Amino acid sequence: MSQLIPFEMEVRVELVSDLHIAGVGRTAALVDRCIELDAQGRAYIPSTAFKGRVRAHYERLMRALGYDMKVCKPPAPQNMCHNPAKLCPACALFGAPVQQSRVEFTHLTPVEEKAEPTTRIGVGVSRQLNTVEQGRLFFYEAAPSAHYKTFTGVVRGWATETELTHLIAAMRLITHFGGQKARGLGRARVQVQQVWLQQNGAWNAHDPQTLLQHLKEASHETL
Repeated sequence: MSQLIPFEMEVRVELVSDLHIAGVGRTAALVDRCIELDAQGRAYIPSTAFKGRVRAHYERLMRALGYDMKVCKPPAPQNMCHNPAKLCPACALFGAPVQQSRVEFTHLTPVEEKAEPTTRIGVGVSRQLNTVEQGRLFFYEAAPSAHYKTFTGVVRGWATETELTHLIAAMRLITHFGGQKARGLGRARVQVQQVWLQQNGAWNAHDPQTLLQHLKEASHETL
């Protein structure tokens, strides 16, 4: 394996449409599906949702680059890599039942102050009949993009230079977070603002675009 380098990435997410990430255990009067809120009552994107979305696009990128990912089908542990000597690229970096993750994701927290969620009405639709199902009216919350415009977070860990550039490229492929995608919610743009690498005992800043360009030149692939 190539040398593992300690790194830290500063990530910025710009919300394009309202956001719906289910808040487990949270309730509100007359609302069937509440959103996740932090201790200050602000909407945020949990680290688990952040990591899961990045991993999904990392796997998509690996397939596009010709890596064999057929034996690994997360998130069910029994369908993931179980041989430490033969891990797919995603399990090697993000972790598997037999491999600890080498990357850590923080929550994506809003730059803006607290704002009350909006409440929307949804209906269940029969896939067979393509008509509204009787008794399937429900109410759900969403974080308004008119207020929550920007979220920031950090990704840190140990990776090779190639893994780092693949990680940056995977984040750029993300188009949404959370649920209710079919209703247009959660659309977002993700940018890696800065990358810090620990080299020769010191932390040095690197431009993400420069790292991507090095990968393009080395692999002759267009990311």
